[in-house]
Amino acid sequence: MTRKFWENLASLFGVHVLNYIVPLVTLPFLARTLGNVHWGELAFAEAYAGYVSLCIEYGFGLSATRDMAQVREDPLARSRLLAGVLGAQLLLVLGTLILTLVLYYAVPVFAVYKPLLPVAFILAALRAINPFWYFQGLEQMRLVASLTILTNVGAAAAMLTLVHSPKDSWIPLGLRSIAALVCALAGFGIAYRDTPFSSPTRAEAWLSLRRGWSLFLFKSAVSLYTTANVLLLGVLAAPAVVAWFAGAERIAKAAVGGITPLTQAFYPRINFLLTQDRDAASRTARMSVLITVGSALAIGLVLLIGAPFLVRLLLGPGFSQTVPVLRLLSALPPLIAVSNVLGIQWMVPLRLDRQFNWIIAGAGLLNLLLALILVPISGQMGMAVSVVIAELVVTAAMILVLRTRRLDPWSAEIQKVEVAA
Repeated sequence: MTRKFWENLASLFGVHVLNYIVPLVTLPFLARTLGNVHWGELAFAEAYAGYVSLCIEYGFGLSATRDMAQVREDPLARSRLLAGVLGAQLLLVLGTLILTLVLYYAVPVFAVYKPLLPVAFILAALRAINPFWYFQGLEQMRLVASLTILTNVGAAAAMLTLVHSPKDSWIPLGLRSIAALVCALAGFGIAYRDTPFSSPTRAEAWLSLRRGWSLFLFKSAVSLYTTANVLLLGVLAAPAVVAWFAGAERIAKAAVGGITPLTQAFYPRINFLLTQDRDAASRTARMSVLITVGSALAIGLVLLIGAPFLVRLLLGPGFSQTVPVLRLLSALPPLIAVSNVLGIQWMVPLRLDRQFNWIIAGAGLLNLLLALILVPISGQMGMAVSVVIAELVVTAAMILVLRTRRLDPWSAEIQKVEVAA
């Protein structure tokens, strides 16, 4: 583990502490000021923004980071990669805008959320085109991490000042959009200081879309049992039910955010080592298992025991039905930790994208099926049961695939595998 790795890890922790702790700080204020119904509407709009952002980001946080880690020493290759990803994302912005307009004007179930959808789309687009992946692939996160922290803290502070009543539910989305715009512009400015500028071309954009397709499928499949949960509840249940589940999910996601920087820091390092020293790559993956899963077990235990206190502190009155949901979701941190290490940190660098996608897609479809059955019966608890089962299936399937192929980080067979450049 080099000094660059530890600096990169510290920067990623800073960003993810911000991304999950700041919303937890503002959550009590927003839940109490907006009330559970209007906060449920805001949660739905944020979930929609997350889904649109996922489509525009297109998995480049994995595919382009992987490619950047392998061409980091070649300025011209970096320039072509950066231009190709930007061109691809501009095409995706246009496509998702058309989709949003169709939903806005033609789908009745979105009528309740119409005032928030335009701002949610703007937030999604600005977040997705941030070249965060570029710096992650280079393991040079310190400057952009600091900028991200400053802008989002500023947006949170302004939110506490400007939101006064339920009619202000659009303001948090607007302030986060401004912060995302500043980060995106600054990120490209910093990137092009060290990399020659290239205008996006249609050919490079299509090439980036083709190279990122398999990992976009992965993220889309993951969304079927993550981002889609709140959207699905918004279609099947009342805003109050959305709020009860979304509150627990928001707290659980903040907890899982404690292990996300570990995944993002180890990912480019393992990619790089697989092209240089397979034994070192295996040792690094085993280290990641110990650190990540151990941390996640402790986090899950805190959620299980502290659920009543956390819900009372962060959400306030009107959210008592969130407590059993949060206790059930306490199983997510350790399950996600194992699947992240074995899937994102290990199967993806080994180019086992097809097997990876089949696992994720199967779990996503299972989650949708279970949700359609359980939500009408048990509401927010039905959604929580569905999510936990889906995560359990993902983790078990990854272990089974790697053990069957003798490609887990503990297997000597990994030394014989060729990793495509």
